[in-house]
Amino acid sequence: MGVKDLFNNNYETGENIKEVELQTHYYRNRIDEVIRVCKEMIKSEGGELKAEDQTYQELYFETVKYSAVIILVAVRPTETAVDFKITTYKLIPNGKGKKVIIELYKYLDSKLSFKGLSLFNK
Repeated sequence: MGVKDLFNNNYETGENIKEVELQTHYYRNRIDEVIRVCKEMIKSEGGELKAEDQTYQELYFETVKYSAVIILVAVRPTETAVDFKITTYKLIPNGKGKKVIIELYKYLDSKLSFKGLSLFNK
């Protein structure tokens, strides 16, 4: 962890990110199943779903310690990609956003059929 991580409140996952923990996760599930599990995850985190965008398949939620946007992409009818954008509420977060993303992905990996990381980053 570098100096940047000490003060960074914003973390985002994606296809072209070098850090393995922050790469897009793909699941062998229909998008409606992934949305259902994401809503369960939000409740388990003690969060409140603030907005659900059906057009862009995004879920926005807030907890006491952070806010997040979950971006879902139906790559195929039975394959869904999941990305996160996290903003923490700490003065010196010390990489808390990255830790939150890792925990959220662990939850999804345990409930869904994990396929791989950044599959289209070739």
